[in-house]
Amino acid sequence: MECDPTAMYATIKTLCADSLGGRRAGSGNDLRAARLLADELHAAGCEPLWREALVPFCIPAGRRGMDKVLAGEWRDSSYNVVMTIRSRHPEAEKVLLGAHYDHLGLFKADKGKRHKAADMLRGANDNASGTAAVVEIARCLQPYADSFRRDLVVALFGAEEMGIVGSRHLERMLRDSAVVVGHMVNLEMLGRLKEDNFRMHLFVDDMDAMKQISVPNVDSLSVGVVMNNSGASDHLSFTAMGIPAALFTTDDMATLHQATDTPESLNMEGMERVVNYIMRNVHALLTAERLPSPNRTQEAQ
Repeated sequence: MECDPTAMYATIKTLCADSLGGRRAGSGNDLRAARLLADELHAAGCEPLWREALVPFCIPAGRRGMDKVLAGEWRDSSYNVVMTIRSRHPEAEKVLLGAHYDHLGLFKADKGKRHKAADMLRGANDNASGTAAVVEIARCLQPYADSFRRDLVVALFGAEEMGIVGSRHLERMLRDSAVVVGHMVNLEMLGRLKEDNFRMHLFVDDMDAMKQISVPNVDSLSVGVVMNNSGASDHLSFTAMGIPAALFTTDDMATLHQATDTPESLNMEGMERVVNYIMRNVHALLTAERLPSPNRTQEAQ
């Protein structure tokens, strides 16, 4: 299994195009992006988890004050894209692979020294990179579905930038639908691996649980991993409910929430290594006899 960096870069460029205006939640451009991503996941061999791939949810009225600085239309809803690769074991706990696809869009007025009126924040690293990685991992893993011990649920979240709104909504929907998630993997800002040491940060909620997964053939990828109990992103919607989760992210935040976060600023060689590493982890979760869990740590020793 090897990812295709050219395909990932094409997805990133599509998401960062002028026509999608920065993919801000509630702008209408989020709906356009969600439809494009659903089509890509369908082409990758995924099918909707429920009746439709696009799952709408309401945006809180306060919008965290973003309507005061960000330009464009403000709708009351945004969308998650929720699809699946089914295994031969529908009764088993699911693995959830997710990333947020929204970003910030256009500023309507100057905001300090960093942002000027009409600056477009395209979010190539944050988080078109994680979104493209989810699509590519789904494409690469789909041919191996017969060997899975559990289904893979693929989710692309809206409105992360407004306070992980989309992932909170999806977690409630999964619970209400009796879809049991046994482990969540969240991908965030994978496109800026530092070239000096090719280091990737892996933030996990439970260290011991993560160590229970045996991942073959990762040493050859030359990716160092740092473990730490932190990192604010969509995985928190699931850890808050006791679901083990991991956040994968690279450590160069130089373009975070800036107009310089463009496709050209990404390190695609580094991203290729990172995504191949993550893909092996996800495959290990899908094929393991049992999933890691905090209450299984002692049993595993």
